[in-house]
Amino acid sequence: MFQYLLVVCLISSALANEAQSGRIVGGRQAGPGQFPFQASLRDLKNSHVCGAVIINERWLLTAAHCTMGSQPYQLRVVVGSIDRTTGGTSYNLWQIIEHPDFNERSLDNDIALMQTGYPIVMTTQVKSVNMGDSIVPAGKIAVVSGWGKLQSDATASTMLQYMEVRTLDNLDCRLRHDTYHRTRIHSGSLCTFSRVGKGTCMGDSGSPLIVDGVLAGLVSWGVPCAVGKPDVYTRVATHRSWILSTTRV
Repeated sequence: MFQYLLVVCLISSALANEAQSGRIVGGRQAGPGQFPFQASLRDLKNSHVCGAVIINERWLLTAAHCTMGSQPYQLRVVVGSIDRTTGGTSYNLWQIIEHPDFNERSLDNDIALMQTGYPIVMTTQVKSVNMGDSIVPAGKIAVVSGWGKLQSDATASTMLQYMEVRTLDNLDCRLRHDTYHRTRIHSGSLCTFSRVGKGTCMGDSGSPLIVDGVLAGLVSWGVPCAVGKPDVYTRVATHRSWILSTTRV
């Protein structure tokens, strides 16, 4: 599921031709309530655009390239269901705040806050997740989830998928990518690696990477899809201060 989720998201055609995807390839189906903080970001046609993550009753995180160019009334979030075609509760958005230093070409600071119009009701199937506050070292086992494509020529997954991956340090991550893609790995990036046939894909962007029970990253980009290149996430700990000061929580 770790490939360029950007393609499915609201992104320019120029970016869409690059390595962007957003589904989980080679993963397993999640069970009800297994990822209660996972949300589906939808457009006006109720189509899944990207993943999102509940961080409290009014705020969610996603990738900034998922919301770029959209007004709050054009998007909404659905929580509480692992089936993207049915169930769950829908919440309209009050505001979208993309990181002020988000760069749509380099994907630096690829993170956005979304505030719902009214509080999210927490249940056994709907819960917030704590944000990580420290840099995740290489070699940690992490879990990513999402409704991205199951392969690059497939449609988005109907059921929420997840898989385990291993974190890399940024130097190792850069060395595993070609010269062009190395420029998209920033100090605020977090990389993971898995064998060929396992990774993120279109539709996974904005979805959570969990390490030791806390939110460590948001799917940002990858080389489509599951071709053996590291997937790249926005590191949440790097942006924690901005998130807290903006939401005032």
